[in-house]
Amino acid sequence: GGFCMSTTKNKVGLKETIAILSLYFVSMGFTVVTPAMAKLAAAFPDNNFSLISTLPTLFVVFATLWAGTVAGKKVKYRTLALTGCIIFTVSGTLPAIVGGSFAFILVTRALVGIGLGLMAPLGNALIIGLYEGQKQAAYLGYGTLLMNGGGIILQMLGGALADIGWKTTFFGHLLGVISIVCLIFLPEPEKAPVQQETGGKPAAKDKISPFVYAIAILFLLFNVLNYPVMLNMSLMFEMKGAGGATMAATALSLYTVAGCVAGFLFGTIFKIMKRFCLPIAFFLWAIGAYCIYIGKTMVVMSAGTILIGFAFSVIMPAAFTLVGMRTPPSTVAIGTSIVMALMNLGGFLSSFWLSLLKAICGENIYSPLLVETVIIAVLGVVFLIYNPFPKQAEQ
Repeated sequence: GGFCMSTTKNKVGLKETIAILSLYFVSMGFTVVTPAMAKLAAAFPDNNFSLISTLPTLFVVFATLWAGTVAGKKVKYRTLALTGCIIFTVSGTLPAIVGGSFAFILVTRALVGIGLGLMAPLGNALIIGLYEGQKQAAYLGYGTLLMNGGGIILQMLGGALADIGWKTTFFGHLLGVISIVCLIFLPEPEKAPVQQETGGKPAAKDKISPFVYAIAILFLLFNVLNYPVMLNMSLMFEMKGAGGATMAATALSLYTVAGCVAGFLFGTIFKIMKRFCLPIAFFLWAIGAYCIYIGKTMVVMSAGTILIGFAFSVIMPAAFTLVGMRTPPSTVAIGTSIVMALMNLGGFLSSFWLSLLKAICGENIYSPLLVETVIIAVLGVVFLIYNPFPKQAEQ
């Protein structure tokens, strides 16, 4: 039912557009504390401090799946977004004000995950529901751009605050206030026009395409493979003598900057490369992982992170474009949330993947990179042969 809506579909004003994009700004919100990891380790020497970073991702999974089921059906998009953003901002900031025990911090981190999870599926679902064609591709790209950009700002702010002390780091979550103000103007997508098309029998048509599950499993795999590489970056830089923590942080921010560039250009890249944007992105990713694996200098290793960052930020909006093409409008929100949930679950599972590699290879710094290179290159070949885009969408 795309074409019959095209007149109303693009009537989204500037305020509404800013509101939609503000959903992406805080989507990397759990990374505020990443720069403070060393300080948190010193503050809680007897606890598994890495949980402060990974626990939110687990709760994002459950909240995302629930949000995708009720968004636009039982609960308004705006209500979900505002509730999520308020929970994120308040619970994220609490440890800075109250301080508290390790257990208390973990409770607030779980709440941070729930807040982020409630917002996670909404941005992509709204863009797929409100825009189409070239404009949709461009805005999905801008969403990825803002997700990366917000990630950079949140981490830099977290880093600056961490220099004062581990408690002050948590004030970084107050950036959520900006999104709360913007989200007041969040538009509601039209009710999907499926009912009248099928003569009031929506059930037959409104099945989630199995394709969505395939994409979701791919994203789970991406994060299992790539999360450890990002996590171990500072270790790798030290082991290879390519520079210390600052150099590693620079390489990681270049990953994000490259992601911003890819997000910004995605509409154009997609227009020119069509279906080939996927295999090309996979090959760039594989080359990037291999560069980090063999690299001995800051330049080569940073080139690797740039390639991976660029590739991932082409693959992500392309995948959501596919979700929009392959699944009925009324299931877009839940389809998007399944992809986001499994992606976050991949981040959580990556620690088990690292343990497994350590058991098999005796180390888990270099082996993840080699495995990542091979699997991603194979996926590049798969998508070179197999075209996931529906034929009519080729124009």
